[in-house]
Amino acid sequence: MQNLKIKTFMVLAFIANCTYALESDRQAKVVVQAPLGCVSKLKLNQTECKNGLTIEQGSMLIKSRYGLIQHSKEGVVSVLMKGDQVYMEQLMDDQELMVIKANEINYQKAEEKVYLKGHVSIVSSIGVTTGEDIEFDLKTQEINAQGEDNSQQFKIVIDQKND
Repeated sequence: MQNLKIKTFMVLAFIANCTYALESDRQAKVVVQAPLGCVSKLKLNQTECKNGLTIEQGSMLIKSRYGLIQHSKEGVVSVLMKGDQVYMEQLMDDQELMVIKANEINYQKAEEKVYLKGHVSIVSSIGVTTGEDIEFDLKTQEINAQGEDNSQQFKIVIDQKND
């Protein structure tokens, strides 16, 4: 199942739903917080938070045990968050809560992609999506199960009562 592309209507509808965060969230300031232990390395254009990182923007909340932010003069380049289940939640336009858990969430701004790795679980009003190594393209709204391992599993369970 190397680079398995899943482009069914239901998957695209699910992913499109993930990007429909509240309009007020899109306009809200981003608040990045961390306990003691964050170090900004200005010559390397990075901030590393070995003791955890929290990012908030409106109803969006992301918590991790480790964070690495790459930045430039133009702003954030990438955000890598790791831990035994990085936790993300956000209200969608339909007022339903979407929750994502993964051992690693890696946002790459230039590619407009989010890479989710390790016990990935996405719970939304449409159902539950799980996998081990998932790439989400923010531009095309495609989701790809990644990896060289033929045992890579990708699963969507759709809750019919929420259609």
